[in-house]
Amino acid sequence: MHYSKKEAKDWARETYQGLDTTILPCFTPDTLELDEAGIRHDMRMLLPQGFFAVTLVSGGESGTTLEEDKRFVEYCVDEAGGKIGVTLNVRYYTLEDNIAMARHAEAVGCHSIMVSYPTNFHPRDENEIYAYTKAICDATNLGVILFPSVKNDFAAPYRVSAQTLSRLADLDNVIAMKIGMLEWTWIDECFRRFGERVLISYPFDDAWPTMIGKYGMQWSGAAPWHNMQTAADPRSVQMFNCLREGRMDEASAIYWRMDPLRKAILAIALPSAQMGMYNFDQWKYLDGLLGFTGGELRMPKLSFFGWQREQLRMALLASGLQPAGSAAAPARVAATA
Repeated sequence: MHYSKKEAKDWARETYQGLDTTILPCFTPDTLELDEAGIRHDMRMLLPQGFFAVTLVSGGESGTTLEEDKRFVEYCVDEAGGKIGVTLNVRYYTLEDNIAMARHAEAVGCHSIMVSYPTNFHPRDENEIYAYTKAICDATNLGVILFPSVKNDFAAPYRVSAQTLSRLADLDNVIAMKIGMLEWTWIDECFRRFGERVLISYPFDDAWPTMIGKYGMQWSGAAPWHNMQTAADPRSVQMFNCLREGRMDEASAIYWRMDPLRKAILAIALPSAQMGMYNFDQWKYLDGLLGFTGGELRMPKLSFFGWQREQLRMALLASGLQPAGSAAAPARVAATA
């Protein structure tokens, strides 16, 4: 590790600048076994795109087992080679498994973990949310990103209140928070209560001018920013940097150039996200179009129809990006086309 637990907040303030993208596991097209070569290919594709970190989509959201996730994170850390940070999302069904995976992430060289809550976690009050989260934080020296989300069916105000999050922000290794719900009063309260202690991220680019200008936001993620750019045209990274440097007209020009793809992505993604699931097949299809491994995901997953694939492909073209098509991974892209 490059920092001690006591140094985590200072380390994060230096490190968490820019965009944190995502990576999904890859599976072989015939038997849907974990595909090491595909995962390593995708990590190599991400390295030159200007991201400071990548977050793994793991556990209950990706159809992988605990043992497969251990291998998944090992492949990603090894392939990253310290060039970008790797974050593991811990959202497993038991507190014991979350603690075990947090410790594994630390042992293999992740630079942080993200803590979100499984569907079988039903706290009776906010003290239980605090205790559950603190137990994971106490078990590792890694920096912890909090992720209160619309997916959590908690009785607490706005899934987890700003007051409880402020208590968690006092922990030495709580370094950041990803906003997981669009409740603007709650968002403002979070920035006011603990925005000086942890780095709060808004994971949609429409509000970056406000979040950066009003609150000084210095990172955004985790979100699949690589689905909207390429190494040759790292437009999401460039737009974020322009906004932080006050080059507003340049940022606006990039934003509107990306708009056809943004609208197509959100038209598919937002309805399912409000029901507590992401359409990861959508992400995988865009991966394949842009030269990543692409391919099939395991069940359970949402249906992803031919007309939606065509909508995304046309939006990609309209935004000025050229599909890599089958040149990178013929079998896997073909499986989603």
